[in-house]
Amino acid sequence: MKILTTGAAGLLGKLVVEAGRDRHEMIGLGSEELDVTDREAVRATVSRLNPDAVLHCAGYTAVDRAEDEPGRAMALNADSVEWVAAAAMECGAVAVYVSSDYVFDGKAEVPYREEDNPQPISSYGRSKLEGERRLAQVYPDGHVIVRTAWLYGPGKGFVDWARDRLVREEELALIADQRGSLTFAGEVARGMLMLVEQGRRGLFHLVNRGDASWHEVGLALAEELAIETPRLRAICSSELSRPAKRPGYSVMSVGRFERVTGTRVTSWREALRHYLSVS
Repeated sequence: MKILTTGAAGLLGKLVVEAGRDRHEMIGLGSEELDVTDREAVRATVSRLNPDAVLHCAGYTAVDRAEDEPGRAMALNADSVEWVAAAAMECGAVAVYVSSDYVFDGKAEVPYREEDNPQPISSYGRSKLEGERRLAQVYPDGHVIVRTAWLYGPGKGFVDWARDRLVREEELALIADQRGSLTFAGEVARGMLMLVEQGRRGLFHLVNRGDASWHEVGLALAEELAIETPRLRAICSSELSRPAKRPGYSVMSVGRFERVTGTRVTSWREALRHYLSVS
């Protein structure tokens, strides 16, 4: 298959290209090579390359800044999705969009399923949900939406940031009242490719199994690193006074993904342990 990946210079996009390189023709384009907010550029590029699938990993991820830049967030997370969907449909390629747990309000007490009603509470969350809606509207029969959360990977995300500070014996104040699904981006990359390879369509949640708070992740990280007395302090999210609201509970069920693909997603702790052993 010929697979075009946008946002290929970012964490997930880069891992997608790496994950599929051994069996597909992978084309990765970063923001310098393709401005996904330029409708004509998207159409011309997709038409010229004529891929079998477009994995749209480009997007606006600055959650707090989105409160001051809602237009920019909407352009990258919704407008660009519409352009990609239309271009993919023209050449018969499946369009895959990466969405977020932030489409939920966090009031649930059990893991969110795909059929649960999204209710975003931030500008970022609203932009991601709008991207989902536009993709489904423009290309109803040829799209895949993958919601994921709390991504980390080589050089980016909470795990590398916290590991460096724990090793330097710095004190970390970590949120204890926000629960989610810590997720290795490499597993999401492989899962996205699996959905394309199997010809799947629709909405899927894809995160590592289980849930934790950021403080619990910090404790697990210290344990894996054999740091006996980590300098960790549990705090409430309200203490940080961040511009954007976060869902207090955004754990997502991966049951549909596992049933459809016939695979089992690893737990966040298992994924963390493996990541630390190879990075």
